[in-house]
Amino acid sequence: MPQRITDKILNKTAGQTGMKEKETETAAASPLPSRPYGTQDQNGIIIVQDNRFYITSPLPGGEPAILSAVPPVMLELNNQPVAGPVPVVSTDRVTWSIQEPPPYQITVSEDKLQAFFTLNRVEQYEWNLVNTPASSHLAVRAEMDPSTLLSTLGIEQIIAELEKKSISQNLNIPAIYAELNHPTHLPVCVAEGTPPAAGEDAKLDLFFAGQAESTFEETEGVVDYRSYLRIPTAKKGDIIARKHPPREGVPGYDVYGSILHAPAPRDIKVRAKEGTLLRPSHEITALVEGRPRVTGTYVKTFDITTAYTVPGSVNRQIGNIVFSGDVIVHQDVEDNSIIESLGNVYVCGNVHNSTITATGSIYILGKVGNSQLYSGAFGVTYNRLYHLSEKLIEEVNLLRQASRLLIQEIQSRQQTVKFGQVIQLLMESKYKRIPVLIRDLESVVASIKYISHPDNKQLQRILDVFLRPALFIDAFNDAMLVSLLKLLKDLYTGVARMEETKVCVDIPECHNTIIKSSGDICIHKDGTLQSDLLSLADITFLMPEAVCGESQLEAGGTLTAQTVGSEAGPGSTLTAGRKIIVGKMYGGSITVGRHSQEITEPAEDMIFTLQNPGTD
Repeated sequence: MPQRITDKILNKTAGQTGMKEKETETAAASPLPSRPYGTQDQNGIIIVQDNRFYITSPLPGGEPAILSAVPPVMLELNNQPVAGPVPVVSTDRVTWSIQEPPPYQITVSEDKLQAFFTLNRVEQYEWNLVNTPASSHLAVRAEMDPSTLLSTLGIEQIIAELEKKSISQNLNIPAIYAELNHPTHLPVCVAEGTPPAAGEDAKLDLFFAGQAESTFEETEGVVDYRSYLRIPTAKKGDIIARKHPPREGVPGYDVYGSILHAPAPRDIKVRAKEGTLLRPSHEITALVEGRPRVTGTYVKTFDITTAYTVPGSVNRQIGNIVFSGDVIVHQDVEDNSIIESLGNVYVCGNVHNSTITATGSIYILGKVGNSQLYSGAFGVTYNRLYHLSEKLIEEVNLLRQASRLLIQEIQSRQQTVKFGQVIQLLMESKYKRIPVLIRDLESVVASIKYISHPDNKQLQRILDVFLRPALFIDAFNDAMLVSLLKLLKDLYTGVARMEETKVCVDIPECHNTIIKSSGDICIHKDGTLQSDLLSLADITFLMPEAVCGESQLEAGGTLTAQTVGSEAGPGSTLTAGRKIIVGKMYGGSITVGRHSQEITEPAEDMIFTLQNPGTD
C-alpha cells in the first residue's frame, strides 16, 4: 500500500526541485497579481523516496497521476503486472522488482551435439529506485548499487547446472574458467557429442551400355543391324552387373550421452530373371547370349532379352507384333501396323502410318511419317496389354461389387438366383464395355510372338467364358472373378515392370508424327515437320542443317535445336524445363519454366535458361 504523503515530505521535495525559489522569483518579478491555481495543481502526484512510492489522489476536477517504469524496473499495481503507463491513486498498492537476464545461460544446439555457455555477468549487485520529486507523470528508474555486492558466480554453480541438465559428454571446463576470468559474453561451447558416421548406400555397377550406339557406317555395302547400332550384347558367363551391399554407419552420442543412431543406408533389391544368375558374391552373370537389361524402380530386375527378328517389312501379311523382348525389323514398318515391344525396337527402314510402343528404346534409321512412337514409361502406358488390362480390372471390380449388391437384394426378398444369371444381366445392362475390352485384349494376346505362357492360356479360357455368358451360367462364381482379376493384375504389373530406366527415341527425321519418351529424343538427320515431341529428358537435333518446322517440342531438361521455322512457314513452340539452345529461329514461342517469350523476328544463337529467360 503506498503511503499517504505528508506536508513535511512535500515541502522537502519542493525545496529539492527549486519550486519555492521559482515561485518566489516569479512572484517578485511579475507585475501582475497572482493567478488562481490551474487544473494541473489539482492532479494527483507521485514521489519516489528511499525505494518507496508516495501517491496522492487528485483534487476535484483534477486527473490521477500517471505511473510507468523504465526497464529493468517492473511494476505491479494491485498485484497485476503493469504493461504501460497507468493512472494511480493513494489507495493503490504499487510494488516493484528488477527484471534482468540471469547471470548465465546454457543452451543446446538443435541436433543436441553441442552445449553452449553464455555469460551475462559474474557479480550480482543490489538495485535501488532513483529518488524523484513530485510529478503527475512519473517514469520510475532504478540504478545498480556497486557498493552492495549480493553474489559472485563461481564455476561450481555452472558445473552443478550442467549436471542437473544431464549434460556430461566431453565437458570443456577450461573454457568456462576462461570466460569467467575474461568475459566475452559470447556463446562458448562447453560440451560436445559425437555425430553418427553415415554408412554407404548400396551401389550397382553395370558392365553394359544402357543404349545402343549409332555409328552410321556400312561394311562392304551391307548393313548388319546389330553391329550397325552396336546393340549391347553379353555372352554366356559374362558379368553384366555387380551389387555393392550397403555398409552400416557408426552410432554417435549427444551431449546428454544418448546414443545417436546412424541413418540406415539404402539398399537395392536385385532380382535375376530369364537368362541371368545372381551369385552369392552379388555379381549378376549372363547364362545365355543376348542384350542385357535392367528394369524396375524399387526392384532392379536383370534379364537377357531375346529378339524377334522380321527379315523383311512389317505389313498386313506379317500382322501386328506383340513381343516380350526386342523387335528387329530389317526393312520398313508399313501402313496401319502396330509393334508393341517389352524391350527395344530397331527398324532399319521407314515407318509410315504406324504405332510403335517400347518399354525400352526405339531406333529408326529411315523416315518416320504419320506415326506414333512411345518409349519407356510412355511405352508402358500406351501398350495395349497394359491399357486394356487396366480398364478391365476397373470394370470387373465394379461388376463384382454390383453382383454382390444385387444378390444381397434378391436374398433379402427370400429368393434365389444363379450367380451366372446375375453376371449375365449386369453385363447386358450396365457393363457393356466388358465384352468389348475382352475382345480387344484377346486379339492382342493372340498376336503375342512367343510361346504362350500357361497364365496366358488360362486368361484366354476365362475371357472366353465372359464372351459367352449364356453358355457358362453354371460355371460362374465369385472365385472366377477373383481369378480373372489376379491374371489381369499379373499382366498389368508384368508390363509395368518391363519399363527400362535409361531410354531414348533415335530417328533421322519425322513429319506429322507424335513422339513421347521418358528418356531422350534424338533427331540425327533432317529434322521434324508438323510433329509433336515430348521428352521427360532432353531433345537434341544433331546435324547443323536439321530443321524444326511447324512443330511442338517439349523437353523436361534441355532442348537443343539448329534451325526453327522458315521465313514463310508458321512458327514452332519450344518448351523446356531447364534450357533451350537455338541456332536460328524465324518465329514462334519459347518457354523455359514459367518464363515465355514470343519470337517475331529472326534471331540467331539464342540461349534461354531459368536464370536468363532472354537471349544471350
